[in-house]
Order: sequence, then structure tokens, then C-alpha cells
Amino acid sequence: MAYLEVQDLWKSFGGTGAVLRGLGFTQERGEILCLLGASGCGKTTVLHILAGLMQAESGRVRLGGRDQDGIPVHARRIGYVFQDHVLFPHLSVRRNVEYGLRMLKWPARQRGRRVHEMLELVDLAGYEERPVRGLSGGESQRVALARSLAPAPDLLLLDEPLSSVDQRLRGDLVAELRSVLEAQSITAVYVTHDLEEAYFMGDRVAFLHDGRVNRIDAPSALVANPVTVACARYLGMGNIFALDTSVGRRLREWAISSADSGLDRFGIGTTHLLIRPQTELRTGHRDGGQGLRCRGKVAALRPKVNEVQVELALSQPDLEGTTIRLDLARTGISRELQTDLEASVAGSAAGPWTLDANCVAWLTE
Repeated sequence: MAYLEVQDLWKSFGGTGAVLRGLGFTQERGEILCLLGASGCGKTTVLHILAGLMQAESGRVRLGGRDQDGIPVHARRIGYVFQDHVLFPHLSVRRNVEYGLRMLKWPARQRGRRVHEMLELVDLAGYEERPVRGLSGGESQRVALARSLAPAPDLLLLDEPLSSVDQRLRGDLVAELRSVLEAQSITAVYVTHDLEEAYFMGDRVAFLHDGRVNRIDAPSALVANPVTVACARYLGMGNIFALDTSVGRRLREWAISSADSGLDRFGIGTTHLLIRPQTELRTGHRDGGQGLRCRGKVAALRPKVNEVQVELALSQPDLEGTTIRLDLARTGISRELQTDLEASVAGSAAGPWTLDANCVAWLTE
């Protein structure tokens, strides 16, 4: 049995329609699950329902085998780190961290030991008597995390905890936060709209769309195989073609024409074809080489920090006017390929190219 079970949650707000439409997922003990999605997709609503701050219209939440329906907020043993940290400005760091322990009536000596332990964990030892008004954004985030961890919650909820932190510090703080949660073997649900943050933080990532979990998997698997059109688009992938169009049908025929690619095994319910932007591109058509052959002219080359974006206007297979965008890793661009790319931009004729055989994926709605 999963440690956290969320089943068929429905929630509406006034006349705006349902925000959650049968949302569900399961989570193992000690796992960090990231809820990823656009603003308004219901991420924070899910956290509020888990914490008991809001009631779902229907559905079920079980934590550690115990149904959470009817359990008040203070009895749920769930920690919550809010976007803006919500520290008590008139209290010191120590008093903020021990606040939950006082509510639980921990003895003073135990409170003192626990506060010291938590501040050491978040690298704020010696900050006990500092006023929270003078803390930086990163320090405030650490205090809020220490306060939420102090009562040893069964589940920790984090609602975009780094959104108010300076962008320059976020990378370091994400690493520190992940380290703290792992050190304490915390089961956590982490909300974000930032793909890189989700990729680094989550053992798994649940992509929310249209009030449901649209796709859930390990971060690397989610990126490698988005499965759905909505997930692929959220991940920033272009080159998505509906199979019920003339271009889509021709691309499908082209994709499955390569006997070595196995691309004829697309699933039932497939509606779109994706040419992955992050793939390999080779110049020419070498005999015996695996891959999908095409012809096209490079319409644009745009250098980036770690990659080069290539816009390739295809003329074969029978795709005049169809342009795909490829994000080629700089380390994968040979001198020969670089020369041919530049020559194609400068010239007018369509040249021969070979795409990696695994560049095509099949998507469902």
C-alpha cells in the first residue's frame, strides 16, 4: 500500500468551473514528488486539501493508511512551507522554529535541543536570537523549512518555496533543500512551475493539466518521453504535428519507413507525432547508417550557451514549407557538421541530412 493515496479529487470555486477534475496519485514513504504545471492548474489547491486547509467536494486522501477526512489541521502532522515563508516578524529565529513545538506542548529542554538540531540542519546554527526581520530571502526560507521540520511531520508540503528568493541563489538553495529532505527521509510534495527545479528536486514529477495528473514519472523519463501533447508543450517541445493533417500523415509515413527505428509500433490512441528538438543531426546520407533521412535548408542558426538552435526547412519527404527546430548540443557538433550548417544557411539548395532514429515520439491528447 502506498504511503500517500490521493483519489479522485474534485474541487470548484464559484462559477469558474472545476479546478480539480478527478485528480489522483500515490506516493511512497520518503519520496519527493513534484507537482509541475502552469499557474491555475490546481497545484496549490491540492496542497490545501492535503493540509486540511480546504475541503474537496469529493475524493479521498489517505496518509499512512489513515483516512484524512474529518481530521483537523492541527492533528494531521503535516508541515507546510508557504511561498512567502509566513514567519512571525515579531519573534526571533528560535521562537519561530519552536512555535509548532510549543503548540504540541513539548518540554522546554526538548524544544531547545530540537531547535538547535534543526538550525544546524539548515546551516543557521548561531542564528537563534536574531530577529527574522533582518534575514535575507534565503535565510528566511531556511527558517521556514526548519520550523516545518521541527515537529517531525509525516508529510511535508512545499508551495514554490523558492519563488521569492533571488534567482542567483535558487540553484544553491535547491541543492541544499534536496539534501535536507534526504537527510531526514522526509516524504514531501513539492509544488513548482519551474521545470529545472522539478527535475532536480523530484524523485518523480506529476504534470498537472486540466485538473488532472496528465503525466507522472521520473524526471528523466518525463523529459525523454512526454507521452501527451500537453506535457510535451509544457516542456517547451515544438515540432508537434497532428496525424489527422496532410503534413502529419506524410511525417508518419516518413517515420515508419525506417526499418531499423521500430517507429511503426506507435500506440493505440496516438494523435500526434513529435520530433524531439534535442536530438542528433548528421550531414549527408551514409549507407548503412541508422536514422531518418530527409532533405532541407537551414533557415536559421541561433547559438546559445550550451547548444545551437537550428531551424531546418524540410523539402523531403514531400514536406515543402514544414520547418522543425532542433536544439543541438555544442559537444555533438563536429567540424564537418558546423561547416555544412553554415553553408546551408548561406546557400539556397536543400541538402541531405540524417536525424537520429529515436528523434520521433508518438503522443496522445
